[in-house]
Amino acid sequence: MKKWTIRSQDPRQVKELSSSAGISAFAAKLLLNRSILTREQADEFFNNEEISNPFNMTDMDKAAELISSAIEEGEKITVYGDYDCDGVTATVILYGYLEAIGAEADWYIPSREEGYGLNADAIDKLAENGTRLIVTVDNGISAVEEAKRIYDRGMRLIITDHHQIPETLPMADAIINPHRDGGNSPYRELAGCGVALKLVMALEEDIDSVAENWLDLAAIGTVGDIVPLVGENRVIVKKGLENLSVTENGGLKALLMQCGISEDMEITSTTAAFTLCPRINAAGRFSHAKEAADLFLCDNPKMYRKMAENLSELNMKRQDEEKRILSEIDDSMRNNPDILKQRVLVISGKGWSHGVIGIVASKLLNRFGKPVLIITEEGDLSRGSGRSVNGFSLFKMLTEISEYTVKFGGHTKAAGFSLETSKIPDFTRAVYGYAKKYYTQMPLDSLVAEMTVTGAELTEENIQSLDYFSPFGEGNPLPLFHIQNAVIKSTRSLKDGKYIAITAAIDGIEYKVLNFHSTYADFPFSGGEKVDMLVNAEINEYNGKRSVTLRLADIRRSGFSQERYFAAQSAYERLCLGEDVTEVPPQRIVPDRDTQMKIYDIIKKNGRLSACSDLAQGMGFNYCLFRVTLDIFQSAGLIRIDEPGDRIERLSVSGKVDLENCGVLADLKRKFGIN
Repeated sequence: MKKWTIRSQDPRQVKELSSSAGISAFAAKLLLNRSILTREQADEFFNNEEISNPFNMTDMDKAAELISSAIEEGEKITVYGDYDCDGVTATVILYGYLEAIGAEADWYIPSREEGYGLNADAIDKLAENGTRLIVTVDNGISAVEEAKRIYDRGMRLIITDHHQIPETLPMADAIINPHRDGGNSPYRELAGCGVALKLVMALEEDIDSVAENWLDLAAIGTVGDIVPLVGENRVIVKKGLENLSVTENGGLKALLMQCGISEDMEITSTTAAFTLCPRINAAGRFSHAKEAADLFLCDNPKMYRKMAENLSELNMKRQDEEKRILSEIDDSMRNNPDILKQRVLVISGKGWSHGVIGIVASKLLNRFGKPVLIITEEGDLSRGSGRSVNGFSLFKMLTEISEYTVKFGGHTKAAGFSLETSKIPDFTRAVYGYAKKYYTQMPLDSLVAEMTVTGAELTEENIQSLDYFSPFGEGNPLPLFHIQNAVIKSTRSLKDGKYIAITAAIDGIEYKVLNFHSTYADFPFSGGEKVDMLVNAEINEYNGKRSVTLRLADIRRSGFSQERYFAAQSAYERLCLGEDVTEVPPQRIVPDRDTQMKIYDIIKKNGRLSACSDLAQGMGFNYCLFRVTLDIFQSAGLIRIDEPGDRIERLSVSGKVDLENCGVLADLKRKFGIN
């Protein structure tokens, strides 16, 4: 269960912005949530199509001059990229431009086995192949030793990157990074491909021409790197996605077709994020990123389709590997359910693809609402990847327990690390210790709604106006709306029970709500129940008729108190970890006989139940008390709890079961002095 945060707006500000900008109150609320307070800022948000002068960026003039000089002298230039979507598109943009103008150019993307960024072996190889100038894209800002090696080998270096600036900068003839102090660039959140795009604009001195040729790839890379879609990134993605439908890049056309995207279809940032970017990333994860770059640089129409199909096949391998790892993790948690009681989930396994464990960590974070560290054991050395929630910094944690790692890097919500396999148990204990030391109650995974809306506000006009806020992504999320006291009228199975269509009355107005997060059999609500929902809204067109359709993000029974629930959940987990819970009254932990009977009667009636949290709130029980009761039943052999599946199954028993003398209940009574 995720924490819900419902944003609110000052009615006076809503009225002022609505009046000054000539927009609806509905749109004004969305703008205020994005810190847009004036008509001028609103005009900038909706209408800006300008990309700032590339020469405003520090060292851009030096880089352009050096590259131009190298071209004139016929010196070999190598573009050195990275193996993710951002790095691939950045490589293609800069190399593609250099090749188009007749430069003596080459490109190099390291394999995932080589690791991120510049490395000594690659540098030596480039020197031997005659490279005189290396230009990095999407990497290099921390490569101090590698930069020195480049100059020792008689080459020169230009760094273009967008990652945070370290204390010590590498040796280079030019370092272009929007985060550098001293630059006059008005926007600092560019992706690596955005920085490469601006370098090409500086070389060409014709921004419109460069935009026409390269914005499509820059849009894909920007979406893929999950940078904020505001400012210049918003311009790059908005115009680049428009260019995708008329792209002249044959390989990109083939990939669009492979994704089922026809020329007459609108391509959104969501489409790019979930269809194009995964296929590009799959090359670097399961083969080599050069296969994606080769597709976009290919000039042989006979090869396009096969190359695009190959990326799709690699993406399917990625999906299969994800499923395999997740299945093994579920089995591991079933064998050791105490893993899930920890504040941070640390899970290791052998032979898991290190290119996929970050995605797996993200899925588990979304599923369990806790920071997750996944470690793949690779002989004596293991690699790990972590994902976290706001308020729990993986980077700070890894810094404090760095004695257990060989190397680590990252930021607050995502990090990577390596460690000796023999130290995994010590590392795991250190993670648990860190979380216990600093967090009595862990920060919660949250869903943030723009506002509470009534049924009357969910009009076609209001929902259609959301198009003006696109493209959506980091920093400009797809709007999520909070609905209170909706009445479920009916539910219908979709896709053989895989999904659910709900008809719900919102302030007396009926809407269709699509639920893609639960099967029909596991949906815990029925007709007549009052619920609160978080939803996305869209316009649906069918048989010439338009209507507002809602997509369910989360749902609860009306009147649910999340503060009490999360406090009880924290108390239960601390109890399981043997920590102090004396602030909790014993009657909220130790069930009496009446409570035991009520809960068991529900289980007996249903046989098999899902979603323990939904069941607890539906029965009106404190979550800690409810879960302790289930633990008592399980220890007595009455039920089986599938922790990773969040399911309860009643077991057949013969004879009478004495719960009062059950180990779990007896221990609790002694602990709390209950006779």
